[in-house]
Amino acid sequence: MQRAIVLCLAGAMLLPAAWAGEEKGKENGKELLNEKGKLTADDPMDKVLKKSPHRVHEFKMKEGSIYVIDLSSKDFDSVLRLENAEGNQLAINDDAHPKTLDSRIVIKAPKDGKYKIIATCLDSKPGEYLLTVREGTKEDLAKADPFHDLIGKAAPAIYGEHAINGQSKKIEPKGKVTLVDFWAVWCGPCIATFPHLREWHKEFGKDLEIVGVTTYFERFGFDKEKGKLEQVGKDDDGKPKNLTAAQEHDMLKDFVGYHKLDHRILAVSKENWTKASKDYRVNGIPHVALIDKQGNIRMIRVGSGQQNADDLHAEIKKLVSEK
Repeated sequence: MQRAIVLCLAGAMLLPAAWAGEEKGKENGKELLNEKGKLTADDPMDKVLKKSPHRVHEFKMKEGSIYVIDLSSKDFDSVLRLENAEGNQLAINDDAHPKTLDSRIVIKAPKDGKYKIIATCLDSKPGEYLLTVREGTKEDLAKADPFHDLIGKAAPAIYGEHAINGQSKKIEPKGKVTLVDFWAVWCGPCIATFPHLREWHKEFGKDLEIVGVTTYFERFGFDKEKGKLEQVGKDDDGKPKNLTAAQEHDMLKDFVGYHKLDHRILAVSKENWTKASKDYRVNGIPHVALIDKQGNIRMIRVGSGQQNADDLHAEIKKLVSEK
């Protein structure tokens, strides 16, 4: 099923992996695990895909080593998840190839220890599956990155309708390091990244331009006293009310003020949101693109996990120091 399985990613890095069907014959890494399993209706439900059974396979990994994990089944639309020993999700994948329903995760282990490989499914069906793990290469890792062909390319311009904490309604990165953050007021994981954005804005100052990009959802008010979103409700005819652009701008101003965000926030039209999402391949939020002083994309991360924050912080320091 060729679609993103999540929109708002909490601590997850979505990795649509290299096309398994096209890689056969090139995969020479040592096989470390080859295990058959079966999902049944009696298995516990997965904590992410709540209506789908799952099974957990523990696997030891070595820090810095690259692993290619494949889950295949003829019975169901496979979903592969990876958690660390504490149960924090590190990666998730639905489809590794458009012609199959198999899944793949390629990962460079962040530290030594046991990891939880989770076999589950998108269509909630039981059935048999095959789980394999092999040694991976840097080439495997590069191909697994859904954004690898954007890295090093010029960052597309983004045109906005309204700006908070700044005047410019256009993002055309060049001249300084720029972090573009695609987000929404209703997205919990987006809000979870705000402490990092506040810290980086303070730490790097004028050396880093942070721009939060969102669009008009027309459905939410914001209670700045309670710090909560509110549905705008329905009119006398029972039809959903829609905020006007001016009302949405006021809501965003209150929301940004409540969360003490000092970086520029850009509200873009739905049309430009769609275009920017296509240009930057936004399938889940928060989605962050880090751009160098020459205006080239150097890193993209999706999700609010600590590993993503650490990766971005290290890359910002590197790019800021470049001449």
